[in-house]
This record gives sequence, C-alpha cells and structure tokens, in this order.
Amino acid sequence: MSVSRRFLIASSLVRLIRKERGGSRITEGYFPPQGGRTSFVRVDGQNCHLILVAAGQDGSSSEERTEVPRAHGDALLDVCSGKAAYDRTALALGGGREVLVDRYASPAPLDLVSVAFENGDEAAGFTPPVWFGPEVTADPAYERHAIGINGAPQPGEIGLSNASVEAVLDLVEPRFGFGRYNAAPKASEDTSVVNALRRIVGSTPPAAAAVATTTASTAPFVEPSLQDAPEAAHTETSDANRDQDASMDDVFESLSQALGAAVQPPQEPAREEDGSFERWTVRPRRTQ
Repeated sequence: MSVSRRFLIASSLVRLIRKERGGSRITEGYFPPQGGRTSFVRVDGQNCHLILVAAGQDGSSSEERTEVPRAHGDALLDVCSGKAAYDRTALALGGGREVLVDRYASPAPLDLVSVAFENGDEAAGFTPPVWFGPEVTADPAYERHAIGINGAPQPGEIGLSNASVEAVLDLVEPRFGFGRYNAAPKASEDTSVVNALRRIVGSTPPAAAAVATTTASTAPFVEPSLQDAPEAAHTETSDANRDQDASMDDVFESLSQALGAAVQPPQEPAREEDGSFERWTVRPRRTQ
C-alpha cells in the first residue's frame, strides 16, 4: 500500500524543469470505476500495461500491473471511457525522495507534482518544498482517472516567487562546473603544442629574450660595428651569440616537431624501398 500527495505547480517552473531534464510522454485510457477499484491501460513508449488500482479506507492504494502487447493496448485505448496524455519528469529530492512532475497535454492543460510514500505517517511528516503550489490531494477532481474521464480542472493562476525559482534552479542546474556549458576537457585532446610552447619559454635564456625584445621594439635593426671594441669583448660577444644560436636551434626543432605532430594527419608506415630515397629536414634560416 502507498500514499500519494499531489500539488499544483506553476507552469513556468514546469517549462524550466522540462528544458533541463526532459520528460517522457505517457498516454492512459481509463474505464469507469467499479467497487472502489479503477482500471486503466498505460502506454509509455513501447511499454504497455493494464493496471488495476484498489483504494483503501485510509487513502492508500495498491496497484496490480499486467504487461500486454502494444497492439492490445492500442485496442483498449479505443474503447476506454476517457483518455489523458501527459509528459512526466522525475526529480530526486534530498533524502532519496523522488517527485513526479506531470504536464497534461489532454484533455486540457494542467501541471501537477506528486510524491509517493510508503505509509500515512511518512506522508504526514513530509514538508513540501517552497516551489510546490497548493495541495490538491483531498480534491477528487485531481485524481488521474477523474482527469481522464471528466476532464482537467482549471485551477487558475499559480503564484510564483523568487524563492521558488531559486529552489528549482538549485535542483536542476549542473553542479561542480561540469554541466552543459562547463564540460570537462577530454582526455584525448592533443596538448603537444602547448607543451612545446612551455618548453620554449622555459628553455629560452634571459640574454636571448632580452635580444629578441630589443630587436622587436627597435626599427630598423643596425648591426653594431666591432672594429673599435677590445679583443676580449669581441670574443665574449661571439661566445654569447653561439650559445644563443644553439638554444634557438633547439627551440625551433622542438616547435617544428610539436606543430608537425598536431597538424599533420597520420601517415602510412614507411615501406621498405631500395634505399635510393633520402630524408631531408628543412629548418628555417635565420640571419643575424
């Protein structure tokens, strides 16, 4: 036996919930109640069931389901006294509690949220969230079979507050920064170019960086004459230039390998030839 409590909900909140969480279309066909029991057929996607609901004196109910073929379910829908179609979205509340948000498309627009409990004491101790509307559990017009047979009631405008909108956003928005617009980076992304640039920054000596900055900011560059400089200064400058050339050659080689690995498509493995071909490596030519 289970006990359900039903509440109205603002249509704008239902639209927000369905946009973030989606929903599934359910169609139900009801037969007239007999002896406190209600029978109806439910079509949910490719699943079809014939359901018998027995109501207790304390407001609880029990269900018995029998799976039927889809063709039989469509035939039963044709002979039902009333039908209803709604989009259902399931949301998880704190403490393992689940709520069902139903937006009726026929026989008339109606938005309901329901919560199922195992017993009456558990149902009585439930505190509705702030985004729930007025409770309609005691109104028989909001029973599912009554909506299908007699039509959906018109409750009017449902009040909406800023606190209720904030509560729904906290419930449906992605958390921890890995949502729809904050996806985590894929592990397969190629970072070889980034690593090469990091190696370039780490391997460039301060003297080379200073020379490059001075060259870029001075136009045009005129090579100074070394004829009037002392022999020791000339030797020191030549050694610094050679160290700089070796460092920049390593930088160019590292960057060329990284760009080649990131841009060039995978090639077929080399086939054994007669050895007449020779591999050439092209490096950019630099001038002082």
